[in-house]
This record gives sequence, C-alpha cells and structure tokens, in this order.
Amino acid sequence: MGGFDRVLLDAPCSGTGVISKDSSVKVNKSERDFHLLSHLQKQLILCAIDSVSPDSKTGGFLVYSTCSVTVDENEAVVDYALRKRPNVKLVDTGLGFGRDGFTKYRGKTFHPSVKLTKRFYPHVHNMDGFYVAKFKVEKRAKIKAGTQEAGSTNAVDADEQQEDVGFDSDEDKAFIEGMSINFVIYIAC
Repeated sequence: MGGFDRVLLDAPCSGTGVISKDSSVKVNKSERDFHLLSHLQKQLILCAIDSVSPDSKTGGFLVYSTCSVTVDENEAVVDYALRKRPNVKLVDTGLGFGRDGFTKYRGKTFHPSVKLTKRFYPHVHNMDGFYVAKFKVEKRAKIKAGTQEAGSTNAVDADEQQEDVGFDSDEDKAFIEGMSINFVIYIAC
C-alpha cells in the first residue's frame, strides 16, 4: 500500500501524557510494555514513511504523534526513522507553541533536526501531554556507487541501496526477550 499525499500516524503508546485523565496508566503498564510499544512504533513509522508518495504535488508529508511524554516513544523513534530512511527529513511542525524535541537525553544523542519536533506537557501547556513530529518524504536520490572494476562508477537507485536499512529487530531484541534496562518515569501525583 502506498502513494498517499499525507499520512498521520497517531501511534499506539503508553499514554503517559494523559495520566491526569486515565490514572490506570500508572499501574497497568510494565517496563516490558514500554519497550514493546517503542519497538512497535519503530515498525509503524517505517511503514508509514514507505506509504507516503514523494511525487505528491500537494504533500509528501508524514505527521507522527503520540500521547506519551517518554523519550523512547518519541525522539528515539523519530531518530530511528531518520537513520533508516535517508529520504526523509524533519520539517517545522507549524505549531507556534510547545517545547522543542530533545537532541540529547541521558547519554543518548539524537539527530540535530529532532529539535524541530514539539513536546507538550500537561503542567506547562494546560492540556494533555503529547508529541508531534512532521516529516517530508523526498524522492530517493540516485547514488554514485563504486564497482569492483577500477575507475568505473554506476548510478544506482537508492531503493537498491536501502535494502539494508529496513527494520532492525536486533536493536530491540534484548527488550523483546525481556532483558531489563534501568529507567524511571516521573509521574506527578
């Protein structure tokens, strides 16, 4: 499926941004749930990018959003998409308020353009907490690739070059198999 001018991915998430409305998030989510959600979001964002038509005269955009305030479900997913799909770039969301996305968080460094994303916090913006990122999907460029023969180069379609940038299950394998990682979610009671 593909060829869409615009796609909105309101990804399934932990709901940490709506705890004030649904306090069950505090007790119904385990650490493993958070890791599995992040894994699912990475799969979904790659599929959403692939379904957008870069040839669209009126679009070629993907908006990714969650009602979560966790970095693993937001900036980490967006950064993953930028690494796996070199034909996309982040653009300004067009929202005049909200906090810029994190480019660094607890030892993790994200692509500098992640600052174009927006975070919204209940205690700051007097609304539910959520996250928004807007991508522009561009045509895959022709890449000059060297061949085994000395001095010759061939133009290769980037589609062929991107076979190795699909979803990387190994990146999240430890989490899926139940390995524990230390993290804290701060919840205002």
